[in-house]
Amino acid sequence: MKLFLSILLFSFFQYTSAQSVNEIQIFNRLIFQNSNNEILVVKIKNTDFWVTPGLYQNSEQTMRQGLDSIAMTYGIKIKELKLNGIFTLNRELNNKKSTSIRNIFTATYPGGKLKTPEIIEKTKWVEIDEALTIISFPHINLMLDKVMKEDNKVWGGSLLQFRDNGSWKSKITEEFYELSVICK
Repeated sequence: MKLFLSILLFSFFQYTSAQSVNEIQIFNRLIFQNSNNEILVVKIKNTDFWVTPGLYQNSEQTMRQGLDSIAMTYGIKIKELKLNGIFTLNRELNNKKSTSIRNIFTATYPGGKLKTPEIIEKTKWVEIDEALTIISFPHINLMLDKVMKEDNKVWGGSLLQFRDNGSWKSKITEEFYELSVICK
């Protein structure tokens, strides 16, 4: 009986622990650069939010398929893709905490007619410094500033996103550092 009770309690503990685990989401941000060294920023329909294109990774697509689907919604075919950063974003909103991994990629815009996806109200090409004043979320600006101004490296680090008096705020919780790739 003690063994049965122990197994039952252990199973219940395992089940409740698994239910409370914070699932980590992966968000892939794709920065398109044109021949004038400008990047694409987009305004999400029915909001005041300006961002760069991106999407949450799902279990139905590989990372490359997800990035290609972002590009295709804008009528772009990616030829070369470059990883520029891998960051951890922690959020504290409404007394709830969450964690996500933010991958930052760049791709060259090959030219042609840009499509505007249904969920996007407006698109425009801007220089990086202007993008940093337009983009609505400080955590995107912090990552973007680092990876675009020092684009010969792959960057890592951690940020915290929160709201303060109704405004989005972010702070770096782990200083940005260069990631190294070692292949043998």
